[in-house]
Amino acid sequence: MASSAELKGRLETVEEIKSPADKFWVACKEISSLMPIIYPNVFKSIEDIVGDGKSPGSTRFIQYVEGHPIGNALERIDSIDDENMTATYSVIGGDFIGDFFTKFCPSVKIIPKENGCLAKWAVDYEKANEDVADPHVVVEFIVGVLHTLDDYVLKNSN
Repeated sequence: MASSAELKGRLETVEEIKSPADKFWVACKEISSLMPIIYPNVFKSIEDIVGDGKSPGSTRFIQYVEGHPIGNALERIDSIDDENMTATYSVIGGDFIGDFFTKFCPSVKIIPKENGCLAKWAVDYEKANEDVADPHVVVEFIVGVLHTLDDYVLKNSN
């Protein structure tokens, strides 16, 4: 049996984003309403069930399209820092928690650059058991989400 330390991990990615940092940050905070629109082949719906979906303590129910490896997830916003453009979350329920992970806590930080910005996304996790793979596939998925969101912001900025 694996020790607790062997089940814990952290993965991260840093992505070049073409959108201005302030506009991309606003879009990151609007993720509940934007994802089903710009990613309808993945997200069936995202419903804010506690709070406004933009502030700490808010909880959202994410339902993925039929056939997606994850059926649903319950995610809580733990912190939002507009000045530093950072946010932390906890996945607290759904198909992801229990059989696969006992802890799954993503974070995002937007770092302004002269042209565009960097999006640093990371996840601290604890696997339910040693048979669960590290969540590299989630990081790959998030990379796609970040770039799709960037394209959306670029096309819809005034």
